[in-house]
Amino acid sequence: MKIKGLSDLSCCQRVSQRFFLYFVVFLGFFLILGLGCSKLELTRAFDGEFNEVKNNKLINAYCTSCHNHKEFDAKQHVLKVRQQYKRKLFRSRSECRTCHYLEKIWSKDHTFRKTRRPKQANRGDFRKFEKNY
Repeated sequence: MKIKGLSDLSCCQRVSQRFFLYFVVFLGFFLILGLGCSKLELTRAFDGEFNEVKNNKLINAYCTSCHNHKEFDAKQHVLKVRQQYKRKLFRSRSECRTCHYLEKIWSKDHTFRKTRRPKQANRGDFRKFEKNY
């Protein structure tokens, strides 16, 4: 006694296998695409996981990708701004992440760029400066 439904079952198996194969390729493609667009390397640079040169290169590339900082010259910026700080830590470093950092707000799913700016002179300090000249 032959059952005609068995031949139809093998056809369904081939279709489901083909669907599974297409699904895996589609999923793999978008996973690779999604990982390429992530800023994982940038956050690792701000965390200091690379050497100083690579950290600065990644952070500078991120800064110059913005239309506001297209003409940004990192070396001149470091030399100029470093002298405005009073603390030795900031005056002796040449790494961008010394002054700049990222702050992640998980509840809003947003990353903020932050800067540790030099403290402004107090009025008393300014008066001392005027008296000397």
